[in-house]
Amino acid sequence: MTTKPYFLLCFVVGLSNPVDAMYYVQPWMLAVIIPLAGIREGQQLLHELYLLKKKSYAHINYHIGMFGSSALLAFALEFSEFLLVSSTSSLTLSVSGIFKEVVMLYLAVEYNNNQLNTLNIVGLVICLTGIILHCILKFHALQKEKPVNTDLVVTERLLLRRMESADEWSVDGDSNTRRTSLDD
Repeated sequence: MTTKPYFLLCFVVGLSNPVDAMYYVQPWMLAVIIPLAGIREGQQLLHELYLLKKKSYAHINYHIGMFGSSALLAFALEFSEFLLVSSTSSLTLSVSGIFKEVVMLYLAVEYNNNQLNTLNIVGLVICLTGIILHCILKFHALQKEKPVNTDLVVTERLLLRRMESADEWSVDGDSNTRRTSLDD
């Protein structure tokens, strides 16, 4: 689900808590994914379930643990995406998504022994270059938007000194008599 309809739904329903939002959104996402997964992987899933009946409970517990940990990771990912987009922008979500893909690629190569060919390496370099360029451009844009004098503490001190100054606020130089209106 893209972020705009997701947050529109959360705004309409009045959800500000990510867990509440996922409670209402996840069933619809599941309703879309289950038929697609059934078409793509249904036959293999039925075969695996048939073979699973013939194996030991330790093997079944292993698969339940893998399924549960995957579900927990998916929940954490959805939760962090909601918090990221609500605190920043959808562009930041895109950059973090690319970073997530790079981490997944590393894990696939390191632990699943997947092979990287030249095309995959070129794509990885292009993605990393895009992330770096985005960060540089965002930094320069923030520097241009920054006002010249952003020191609020200095401004507050100047205002306090001005308010405490007896010459500006007193009538006829008497520091005990304060002006209460512009007509004084």
